[in-house]
Amino acid sequence: MFKYRKKRGITEDDLRNMYYERNPAVHYLIKNGLVTIIKKNDHPIQKFFRNKLHFNIPQESTLDLDTYGSFVFIHLDGQTSVYDLGKKLGEKYQGARELQYTRLVFYLRQLDQQNNLIIKLENK
Repeated sequence: MFKYRKKRGITEDDLRNMYYERNPAVHYLIKNGLVTIIKKNDHPIQKFFRNKLHFNIPQESTLDLDTYGSFVFIHLDGQTSVYDLGKKLGEKYQGARELQYTRLVFYLRQLDQQNNLIIKLENK
């Protein structure tokens, strides 16, 4: 009746052809090897609440990345493939080797789709 296709996992060739770069619109600071991402709170509703209703909404929000996240974010230059990034991550952090590519791809997709901090490059 229905034919179910088995989900195909990400192959090594897929990883070699996946490239990401940092979004140029994102402001960030690097201090002691850790990345702090700075996001402005300038949505019209936030401005309204801040200015008219005198709510205490900060002008900027910060997101501090841990050592793994900072390492990945710093190396997203549009030239390094996800496969190479995973190898570098495995060399630097021995504990990251177990399921490293699955976790790395999931993390990169989160940064791309949810937060718009990075951009996936097509046809590289």
